[in-house]
Amino acid sequence: MKNFMRWLQRSPENKSVHEKHAHTIEGRAEHMLSPVLMNLVEELQQLAVGRAEELLSQLCVGLRSGSKDVDRYRAAENLTAALYPKFKFSEYGRLFLEDRAFLAYYRRFMDAGNWHSLDRKYTLNQLLKLALPLAGDMAECGAYKGMSAYLMCQALQSTGRLVHLFDSFEGLPAPSKWDGDYWTSGALRIPESTLRETLKEFDNYRVYAGWIPERFAEAQERHFCFIHIDVDLYQPTLDSLEFFYPRMCTGGIILMDDYGFTTCPGAKRAADGFFTDKTEPIIMLTTGQALVIKQ
Repeated sequence: MKNFMRWLQRSPENKSVHEKHAHTIEGRAEHMLSPVLMNLVEELQQLAVGRAEELLSQLCVGLRSGSKDVDRYRAAENLTAALYPKFKFSEYGRLFLEDRAFLAYYRRFMDAGNWHSLDRKYTLNQLLKLALPLAGDMAECGAYKGMSAYLMCQALQSTGRLVHLFDSFEGLPAPSKWDGDYWTSGALRIPESTLRETLKEFDNYRVYAGWIPERFAEAQERHFCFIHIDVDLYQPTLDSLEFFYPRMCTGGIILMDDYGFTTCPGAKRAADGFFTDKTEPIIMLTTGQALVIKQ
């Protein structure tokens, strides 16, 4: 408590309050703060020995009205470094975070407050620019709610080409021994109607409902410039690569959504094994994705 009161005295945003009520502030601290808040402060002092005052000050910087954007960013970086040091902040001021049109698209389809795939969706959208001039259709294995499919349909709009979407709409199959214990059978189940609602403004796509690879044969005569594989597990990742790789045009892109995540060890194992005897390298991205460019 004494350490916290010293912080209250030194903190700029609390200085005027302390000067005005110096004769009562220490004796009546319990009346100023709720018991829950006091307990949290005391716990913080125990968990972050020697840093509690610094962290509280950073929190105030981040919440204070009128703080500069860069100061809020640095406060968030400092707080994150204390709470989850494995996460490394990138440089301040990345322009993709200012892309209002893309942020509006993301908010439109994603659950409120979930920004987990923003960087991956942005990366996919940028890579579509490289694939668009190439010959062939696009495909996605694991369409889920259709957010990635939306970008692919948008890219191929008015080209006469199609986006082929494969999903069980039953969730994930049973994980194999290579897949760890993060995923369970039936996870990520979503009805086909949700996908079609997302894509209601497009007509340049086909949906193949069924377990991968049961319906791949229906697209065996097509060729592709872009494939998005987002199936999380070993076997469907391997099945997708085995089918689509030989049907890729030269320069075509295979983007794997799950390759760089500890939660999807089977997806990485499948890709590493498949490309062992291929000439193309797997390029892992900082987003957790990986891409291959067909030679």
